[in-house]
Amino acid sequence: MTDLVEATTRAWNDRDRAAYRDCYSPDAEVVAPGAIGTGHEALLALYDEIMASYPDNRITVERVVAQGDLLVEESRVVGTNTGPLAGPDGAPIPATGRRVSMPLVGVHVVDGDRITSTHFYWDTYDMLGQLGLLDH
Repeated sequence: MTDLVEATTRAWNDRDRAAYRDCYSPDAEVVAPGAIGTGHEALLALYDEIMASYPDNRITVERVVAQGDLLVEESRVVGTNTGPLAGPDGAPIPATGRRVSMPLVGVHVVDGDRITSTHFYWDTYDMLGQLGLLDH
């Protein structure tokens, strides 16, 4: 089952949108900071948004734990913000050109060889600080 994390990470880092999509069931639940949806359309909308904001991003998996139908990954994503970000109100925030490095946790439910639910967690406050977008 842990091979699904390898497959999603490889597809992500290779920019293979179709292979990434195929790791998920067609009706998969997708939850991430600022995004909640169901199905491949929601998954690929999140994928496209992140790729547009951080086109050079790379994910490195640091730890994977599997138990029953639950798969948890602890990873790190590093990338340069060269595209706009979606602000809290949906309005675009211009690219900063700054590089970020932040932890990412994915909690996935698996059925057979596909992910049926995925919840991603990252520290948006830390990301905005690294981008220089917070007033201190």
